[in-house]
Amino acid sequence: MENNNVVGFHHHKGSLTFPSHLKLGTYATINMTTRVSCRLDDGSYVEWAEVSYTVEGSKCNLLLTRLVHSDAHFNTVTFTINDSIIRPQFKSLSLHITKTKTGLLHTLDLKADSPITWTKTRKNVDARGGAKNTKVYLYGTANRCGLLVLECEKIDYHGCAKAVTMAHYFVSSNGLAAVNRTSETTEIGFSVVVKVGICDGKFDIALEGPEQHSVSALLYMFDQVNSSGIWKPSMCPHCANIKRECSRTPANTITIDNSGNFIGHGCGAYVGGNFNVYN
Repeated sequence: MENNNVVGFHHHKGSLTFPSHLKLGTYATINMTTRVSCRLDDGSYVEWAEVSYTVEGSKCNLLLTRLVHSDAHFNTVTFTINDSIIRPQFKSLSLHITKTKTGLLHTLDLKADSPITWTKTRKNVDARGGAKNTKVYLYGTANRCGLLVLECEKIDYHGCAKAVTMAHYFVSSNGLAAVNRTSETTEIGFSVVVKVGICDGKFDIALEGPEQHSVSALLYMFDQVNSSGIWKPSMCPHCANIKRECSRTPANTITIDNSGNFIGHGCGAYVGGNFNVYN
């Protein structure tokens, strides 16, 4: 499903549309909202797209923002993660992408006011001198964890990027240390991917997700990423299986009854897609 009206962000592709509210089981929800705020006297303003996960009292918010100037242009996009598993130290994670005068992209990563201490970094150089830099950051506990990925495609080894991909994976599983744990435990795994490039001198932004994954598949991928420093979406066995199945058979979307818990562009009674809750 593609939606080109996510505030001013160019493209959105996902099983849910903005705005949406989805209840998964008894103790888990996903909220997707957009808004415009901070309108200034000069006509500039801030646009927001937000995805929020809440599972048994534990929260994780993903924010994609941009400051739009009075001439409708903008030069910076920010992707911020506020996760309660790291928020006790008031340390949000943020990735800032700025368009340079040369039409390329400069990246700045921060954890609070300091650079992110990446878990793994990897650089690959092709035969033509182009480079792909991948940085991954794993955080959390065995039962509530996340993975942040920053991937930059560069024209040369030391230059700015021509394209940037930011990905975040969220996992809540049935460990022993969950916040406000109840007798019913919800296991969920979701991902959001933001792709940023330049087209005709302007930002080209694509937002993918949130998409659901098998928890065990994501935890397997986390282990592989942690050991190798390599990331690609197909490292999730769940995604790899879906891709193989889609190549063999035509796409088939199943409509499921969710008892009116969906609030958004639908009627509130049915959601098109496949969402699973594991208790």
